[in-house]
Amino acid sequence: MIHLNDILLVLKYIVVIAIFIGIVLTPVYLAAANDRSKYDNMRTRMGSIMFGWSFIGWLFALFIAAKK
Repeated sequence: MIHLNDILLVLKYIVVIAIFIGIVLTPVYLAAANDRSKYDNMRTRMGSIMFGWSFIGWLFALFIAAKK
């Protein structure tokens, strides 16, 4: 039998994963919103997807997305 606590635990994990994915993909959104070139968009996407789990890779993607 499924208990309410089990459902809440699964929902909590889903919310945490969604927030993590949102934070990791923030540089991709910034690059698209700032009308970066195709090359910069590609570098930002690849840097965020491949190295977004590390803080240094995420900062690199954020730097590329936010530079003027």
